[in-house]
Amino acid sequence: MPGGQRAGLRRLAARAKVVADHQVGWVQARRCREEELHELAFVVKPKNLDKLEATVLDLTDPASPNYRKWLSRGELRDLTRNEEGLSALKMVLSSHPDVQILSEAPSGELVRAHAPASTWERFLSTEFHVWHHEDSDVSIIRASEYFLPEALRAHVSGVLGATDFERMSVSRGPQVEGLTAEAADANASVAPTFGYDSFRQMEEWTGPDTISPVKLRKIYNMPPVAARGSESAKQQANVSQVVFGTISQHWSPSDRTIFEEAFDIPQDSYVKQLHGHEEGFAMSGDEVCRRNPNTCLEANLDVQYMMAMAPWADTGYWYAKKGTATGMYEFLVDFSEQFVDAESAPDVISISYAVPENFVSASVLELFDQQAMKLAARGVTILAASGDSGADAASRGKGNLGCSHLRVPTYSLQVEWPASSRWVTAVGATVGSAVGEPDVTCSVNATGPSSKILITSGGGYSQRLQRPSWQDGHVSGQHRGVPDLSLAGHGYGMVVGGRWVRVDGTSASAPTLGGMVSLINAKLKAAGRPTVGFLNPLLYNRNASSAVFTDVTEGDNRCARHGASCCGGYDAAPGWDATTGLGVPDFEQLQAAILAAGA
Repeated sequence: MPGGQRAGLRRLAARAKVVADHQVGWVQARRCREEELHELAFVVKPKNLDKLEATVLDLTDPASPNYRKWLSRGELRDLTRNEEGLSALKMVLSSHPDVQILSEAPSGELVRAHAPASTWERFLSTEFHVWHHEDSDVSIIRASEYFLPEALRAHVSGVLGATDFERMSVSRGPQVEGLTAEAADANASVAPTFGYDSFRQMEEWTGPDTISPVKLRKIYNMPPVAARGSESAKQQANVSQVVFGTISQHWSPSDRTIFEEAFDIPQDSYVKQLHGHEEGFAMSGDEVCRRNPNTCLEANLDVQYMMAMAPWADTGYWYAKKGTATGMYEFLVDFSEQFVDAESAPDVISISYAVPENFVSASVLELFDQQAMKLAARGVTILAASGDSGADAASRGKGNLGCSHLRVPTYSLQVEWPASSRWVTAVGATVGSAVGEPDVTCSVNATGPSSKILITSGGGYSQRLQRPSWQDGHVSGQHRGVPDLSLAGHGYGMVVGGRWVRVDGTSASAPTLGGMVSLINAKLKAAGRPTVGFLNPLLYNRNASSAVFTDVTEGDNRCARHGASCCGGYDAAPGWDATTGLGVPDFEQLQAAILAAGA
């Protein structure tokens, strides 16, 4: 394309403008070459969104005669598929000879296509550049803004891969007891420089607040692991659960074996790899975890504790690949293709990764909320860690501003997303119950029986999502409150690279709760009843919540992670609060409330 033509792209008449919301950490490296291929995903506006929301609220209301009468994939598609919008989009894309349509989601909501950068620049009246992330050494192709063609404004709600700069990161703090910086580069043949030889040795050296699957079952009043061949084990094999992973996080089968052998957990079930349309792609491996334990901490933690709670369940590891298009693109495309459009969706999905909510583009926020609402309509439970940087999610990580007198006034306090989604159950963290003491908010400045706490439980109020109806009477203000409930988040013993370490984080709490929900799903399915599905309307029902939860009234989330200074935040208080939500659940009471509802 001639230089003058490229410079004159901004003919904006009657076009919808979309601007990148946040580019912190990204540096514009160069203008894209004209022939440089780039993939985009166009989001088609679904039909009947208001009707879908009303339907989901009805299906998840314990007082409704339709409670938990989940929709099938076909029923959901009939309700929301926008055939007119999809046809219009494909016609416009096909009118450009350089645009190749790669795939169309069965729901008709996502259309993936690639074309040379020069074609997309003309199509969206923008300029595409290569951007480089200073901290992670990742490069992506993005625009600072784009303008939808007038012919698509009524049919397309956004374009993924255009202005979405956000990157998912691990909710749990990077500080792990016993793991040294040298260990991150240790070769497998080098003597271990971190961790402990066994769980018992670790517990002796680190103290009585170390958490194990055995201790979790005692704390939360859970039944013992079902015996092989028992009726309970057979029932639990009929449910499915999935943990999400990204940013090159592997999990290790041999680490899982060491972990489960230490606690007599059955190893009959295997972990299925779920990686979208990439055949032969895997994120499991023992060697990589021995060579660089940091690349396996989150994935190992999620897999080990979700399976520890529900070892007989059908378990999957869903990985959104880190590549040249890193951002929300792969996450949302995979989320749609793997779950929303799948013939059989998993019963429980646990997500331990997050982005500060204000760093998330409007298109990403809207699409995920729509997709999560669809999964709620199908009876899927989505859990998300509330974050480990207290009430100020944006303070975490290198390259951010940290806690200062400028930070809070400039960006205000921020919750983590996707925990702030209205269709997700957000899970926070407490500390205390591991040593038989009353729980307080898990925080680096907590006082009490535990020490060396490395994270502060995330919580607060969304700035962009209105308070859902099920939080009425619990949450003050007009916006979504986070978290919904909390579990222990300090001192989890796990295996990485063949060694035992202790970790802190809401990303330990979330998969632990996921395993608990799987056990309840097994009871429901064995009785011929629908799955638990979206939990929150039941949890916030006052009759259920008073019996299910132990209220947490001490502590705060004013500090960030280990080594970070304190910013603003919230105090624990009677009833729901923005540090631990409704409180800490008792498994037997939670199961009883769920089994009684809709019976």
